[in-house]
Amino acid sequence: MHLEHAIDQLEIAVDRQLRLADPAVAEHGAALLEALIPAIREALLGLAQQAAEEIAAQLDGFAVDLRFRDQDHPELVITEPAADPAPHIDPLEARITLRLPESLKTTIESAAAAAGESINGWVVDALTNRAKTSTRGRTVTTTFRV
Repeated sequence: MHLEHAIDQLEIAVDRQLRLADPAVAEHGAALLEALIPAIREALLGLAQQAAEEIAAQLDGFAVDLRFRDQDHPELVITEPAADPAPHIDPLEARITLRLPESLKTTIESAAAAAGESINGWVVDALTNRAKTSTRGRTVTTTFRV
């Protein structure tokens, strides 16, 4: 973006109009325009900031910042969201032997295949999600007897 270009265009348009006026009015109009330039620059920057916010709202997860090369050259910089770190997965060391109905085993096998997962991975994921759901909002206490 070039603020100076926009301000120049505004000055040219106002100057064209002032040429049609009485010389005294034209002189006062030119002085008024000169006094308004800082407010116009600030309004343009506000508009650029608003554009950055609206673009960020439409780009899910992306950040849009208004940065400056110099006073008259703001830039909209789009930053990709940081990649989520890989979730911590405990090593699979423990074993549980389950007895379950043949129909449930078949259902689990079908669900794992449909998800493109191994049966073990599907069951671990299902149990992990269920364990998180059942403990949400409660204190879980485990007691060990020696």
